[in-house]
Amino acid sequence: MSEDHIAFAELNFDDPVDQSHLKRCEECGKKWAVFRFLGFQVKWAPRIDGPPFFAQRVAQLAQSMRVSFAFLLQRAAQQLIPVFVALILATSFLLYQLTEPESAEYYSEILFEELVQEDFTLEYVVNSLREIPEEEPTVEESQ
Repeated sequence: MSEDHIAFAELNFDDPVDQSHLKRCEECGKKWAVFRFLGFQVKWAPRIDGPPFFAQRVAQLAQSMRVSFAFLLQRAAQQLIPVFVALILATSFLLYQLTEPESAEYYSEILFEELVQEDFTLEYVVNSLREIPEEEPTVEESQ
């Protein structure tokens, strides 16, 4: 349809609406029915006035929420300090171990050792099994 739809979000409940457009546009007609129903509900809803201390109570709750959030951040920081200390100590220890000459050589041998490719044949396995010494029979087996 070339016409624009009625913008019900911008209307007040008492604003006039183009009735000819509502007759032509089915979508706007459905929205108009919902809009009228909601307007009726709002218009006839009972008016409730807030108590005189309501604004002060809301301000107190907002202030207490700010304090509690800051308190939670403070508690989280207190609990994370030992974790960071342990992390720093562990990192320092590992760096110390890696900077010692003996351990540096040991770790470099482990980390950078070349892989040896060995060919295992059936003959090699059988010969290596023959080299294993046989165990003496136990008392239970001889009986």
